[in-house]
Amino acid sequence: MQQRILQDLHEVNFTAIDFETATERRDSACSIGLVRVQGGEIVDTHQYLIRPVELRMASMNQRVHGISLAQVMTAAPLPELWPVLQPFIDGQLVVAHNAPFDVSVLEHSLRAYAVPVPAFHSLCSVKLMRASHPGLGSYRLNNLAEHFGLTLNHHDSLSDAVACAELTIRALRSGHPFNWALKQRELTKGIGSANKPRVARTWRW
Repeated sequence: MQQRILQDLHEVNFTAIDFETATERRDSACSIGLVRVQGGEIVDTHQYLIRPVELRMASMNQRVHGISLAQVMTAAPLPELWPVLQPFIDGQLVVAHNAPFDVSVLEHSLRAYAVPVPAFHSLCSVKLMRASHPGLGSYRLNNLAEHFGLTLNHHDSLSDAVACAELTIRALRSGHPFNWALKQRELTKGIGSANKPRVARTWRW
C-alpha cells in the first residue's frame, strides 16, 4: 500500500474534502464538498447537503456557513449519501485544510450511524503549505487564497475543497522534500511544525 501512496503523491492524485457542521458536535456534518484530482488536475467536483443525526442548527454555525435548518431537513442523511461518497474516500489520499477536524467530522458522523470508517490516508494542506511555502504569516484558507489569487467563497464546502485542492497541488509540485509519515494515517504528521515533536503513534488498519 505504501508504494501506491508514494505513486499517488508523485502523480498528484488525491481527493480534497471540506465539511461544514450544524452544531458544535463533530457528528453534525451538514454539508460536504468533494474534489477529485488526477495528475495534478481537478477532474471531478461534488457538493451535498447532509441531514445531521441531530436535527438542530446552532446559530453560530449558521452565521459561518449560511446553511439553514430548513435546508438540511430535506437533505439525505449520511448513510444514504455514503454509497456516493465512499469511492472518493475509501483507500484514497484524502486532503483537507486542517485535516484533523474534517477527518474527525467524517469519523464521528459515520459512527453515529454505525457505518464502518473506511481505510484511507490523510494530508493536511495547512501543514503542506507551511512546509513548502514558509514565511507567509497566516495559513488560514482565506488568507492563502488571497495570497495566491484563488477564488474563494469561504465556508462554502465546495469552494473550500477546491481551494484546498489547488493549494495542495501547488505544495506537492513545489519540489519541497516532504518527509512523509507513512506508518501513520495522517501522512503530514509533524510536517510544517518544526517546533512540535512528532507523536510516535502508529495507525493500525
